[in-house]
Amino acid sequence: MNIPSAGGAADAGSAAAAGKGRTSTISSLLGVWALFLAFLLLQIGNGLQRILLPMRAESEGFSAGSMGIVMAVHFAGYLVGAKGITRALASVGHIRVFAALASTSSAAVLVNAVLVLPASWAVVYFVSGVCNAGVLVILESWLNDRATNETRGSILGAYMMFMMGGTAIGQLLLNLGSADGFGLFVLSSVLISLAVVPVTLSASTAAPVPSSDSMPLRELYRTIPAAVVGIILCSFVQAGATSMAAVFGTESGLGAGRITLFTSAAVIGAITLQIPLGRLSDRYPRRAVIMIVAATSCGLAVIGAIIPPSGIAVLVVNMAFGAFVFPLYGQFIALANDWVPPEKRVAAASTLVLASSFGAMAAPMTIGLALEAFGAAGYFWSLAVCLAVLTLYLAYRTRIRQAVPVDRQSTFQPVLARSGEIAHSVGRWVLHPLAGWHHHHDHEVDERHPSHGSWPTDGGEG
Repeated sequence: MNIPSAGGAADAGSAAAAGKGRTSTISSLLGVWALFLAFLLLQIGNGLQRILLPMRAESEGFSAGSMGIVMAVHFAGYLVGAKGITRALASVGHIRVFAALASTSSAAVLVNAVLVLPASWAVVYFVSGVCNAGVLVILESWLNDRATNETRGSILGAYMMFMMGGTAIGQLLLNLGSADGFGLFVLSSVLISLAVVPVTLSASTAAPVPSSDSMPLRELYRTIPAAVVGIILCSFVQAGATSMAAVFGTESGLGAGRITLFTSAAVIGAITLQIPLGRLSDRYPRRAVIMIVAATSCGLAVIGAIIPPSGIAVLVVNMAFGAFVFPLYGQFIALANDWVPPEKRVAAASTLVLASSFGAMAAPMTIGLALEAFGAAGYFWSLAVCLAVLTLYLAYRTRIRQAVPVDRQSTFQPVLARSGEIAHSVGRWVLHPLAGWHHHHDHEVDERHPSHGSWPTDGGEG
């Protein structure tokens, strides 16, 4: 009789554990299919609306500055919605609030098709932002509740793919009709309305009401100023890249098809380098990696500003720009987690969401004014200046304060700033499970390396 060796038994046990893990992940993803379907429909509908409004504004003769204000007010709506949703959830429950907010958001799209004025668009798009923030908080808190330590990474990865993929699909739907008519507005409204169906028919029970923990911004800045400033500046760039890219296209005289290619290029690029750049920031001093990524993004923005907007090159540059710019948000979250104690990471994440929203709201207005003052090139020049400031600030902080040792850095997670749909409404609930994972990971590190268990208390990373 053959007796298996100890090594063979261990290999068999590892294989069985891996197989069980894969089965658990698949089962978890299938268990939240209704939530993913609802989220995909929302992203497609909102992605279409986000590019539809600038195209309609161009044909109506609205200025770039007025569209910047409309987009900025929309971001403000996300912030208000994220802050006020908890009370509504506690009063009437997840499903009813989701249905009410999605229906209101769907109606808002149709109102924008009827009342075509910058002032009315600003008011209605603000309401749309409040509603979209609320439904995203609900969906993400629901996914949070369904995730386990073993499946959390897979669920988050799938969530990010649905987010970016849905946005890109929605933008490409612009080619199905004309922004001057009602058809595309109706299509956007229908897609958002359909998101209610899988949620209301799902057998899933409602998730717990999200926590309202917070940390004062001043305290977080004292602990990790580079992360706070970095989140604000990178959110400015990401929000500008998602909300004003179509306005750049119209100011450049591009057709609808070319504009959708331009805006989708950045979204597609956003997916490509998330993991590679994240792993790079885990293996080397994180601030140095972020500084290189920011400097590269700045260089790409300068190239975008000086090349003709009608050529193929600008599409390639915008895709590369998205690939480098969008991982910055997750990298700054990881940088904050390098310095914030595990028990405060959820509260810190909430404060970073607030800081992020300030950058997101400032971007459309600033870029809109730049477009009016300098023409189409003002779009890329605005982004380049912001990234240059970010790079110089990181270089300054690197000189005056030593970085966290690489073996004490937290692990990067591919969290996108969701800079349009996100105006950072849901970062806390995406990061809540990650904070738990980090706490578990840090506990394991402490057991292996007791000297790594302490956290800096000397005024922060600098």
